[in-house]
Amino acid sequence: MKPVARIYAVLISLIGFLVGVYCVYYKIIQLSTVGDLKSELIELFVLFSLAFLCRCLPIYIRPDFSIDMAFISNFAILLCKGPIVAAAITIISSPFIVVPGPAPEKKLSHIFNTDPIKTAFNTANFTLSVFLGGMAFIYAGGTVGDLSFPGVLLPSAAMILTIIIVNSIVLLLLFKLNSGIPFFGSLIKNLLEFMPSVIAAAPIGYFIAKFMTMKDGAYLVIMFILPLMFARYAFSLYIDVKHNYFVMLKTLTYSIEAKDEYTRGHSERVEEYVKIIAKEMRYSYSQIEDISVAALLHDVGKIGIDESILTKPTSLTPEEREIIMKHPQISVQILKEVKLRPIVFEMILHHHEKYDGTGYPSGLSGEELPIEVFVLSVADTYDAITSTRPYSPGLSAEMAKQLILQEKGKQFHPKVVDAFIRAYDKGNMTVLVRNYEGRELAY
Repeated sequence: MKPVARIYAVLISLIGFLVGVYCVYYKIIQLSTVGDLKSELIELFVLFSLAFLCRCLPIYIRPDFSIDMAFISNFAILLCKGPIVAAAITIISSPFIVVPGPAPEKKLSHIFNTDPIKTAFNTANFTLSVFLGGMAFIYAGGTVGDLSFPGVLLPSAAMILTIIIVNSIVLLLLFKLNSGIPFFGSLIKNLLEFMPSVIAAAPIGYFIAKFMTMKDGAYLVIMFILPLMFARYAFSLYIDVKHNYFVMLKTLTYSIEAKDEYTRGHSERVEEYVKIIAKEMRYSYSQIEDISVAALLHDVGKIGIDESILTKPTSLTPEEREIIMKHPQISVQILKEVKLRPIVFEMILHHHEKYDGTGYPSGLSGEELPIEVFVLSVADTYDAITSTRPYSPGLSAEMAKQLILQEKGKQFHPKVVDAFIRAYDKGNMTVLVRNYEGRELAY
């Protein structure tokens, strides 16, 4: 971390710590004036447990993105107890938080294996965001404990916006100081990315707060949390199944490519390339997932091609070329019983088509095919021409780039080539080469 970023992180940590300690002290003093201390302590314990569970159990939608369930507990605590209690619970619970990472490792993160500056900064960010969000609720006309409609809507909206904006600004300023990332562009992207999940979680937090305002509400919250945790567990199993699905696909491609050391790892490299190009084209995660599946399976039909043709050290004869040109149809035939999206089958079947209509197997032109077909086509070609084969050495990355650029509007879709060039110029299209043992080298 750069010195200026570290100074900023320490400053935020100090401010958050002071705010948190003040809130804890204020609440302790306030408890001495509470009439029914036992009921108040039970409610605080339940809310603390809720906050602890929510922060320890993020839902991983994908390895690089998770939904933090902490907003559910924060929203509920702010509505029924206010910013003082919410900030106090946040700072007290933080040292005990243990967060599992994404599948398959699910490595645990806690204060003993995390950079102290990072832990302090994140705790301070959460504390400040929650406290200022609660203050925004009050200044927008909200009353802590009064959850009646429609009066609670506007203050709640102010609270949600404040929490997200403060949290994003504090975090992105650190990234700006440390890495120089564009601040405002990242801020807008962050808000748009997290707003839907936060809005979806808000009703759950509202109902928890509503229960807390009822007689024996703490026990109702416990009954409400249990099915919520089971639902979270069921969803995590679904995510694990998706991960295992991709592992199985990769295992299948390994087994198919294992007999040819020159093409070993080809499909996995193509998968990496299509993801890079697709991200450059701003495709959604589901679109990138479909293209990744197609990349892993696009050559599965070669299992039906005679090995002597696949591993022939010299150029193919016209008859042999005609045989190998059947592999897209064989791939689709093999996979027809697998429940894949129609677009995946289209990409697999047509990844050797050309934009000008001179490709195979159907001779369709670019306007007759989904553009995703050409994302796979460019990635497949790029890896093929940069890989060494028995009859030809691989081209350099720069030569491959120029060759693909020459085929813009002829073999490849112009928009896909433009995205490829942008990714290449950013240094993202690193050529991966696998040696015999399977280790990856970059050049």
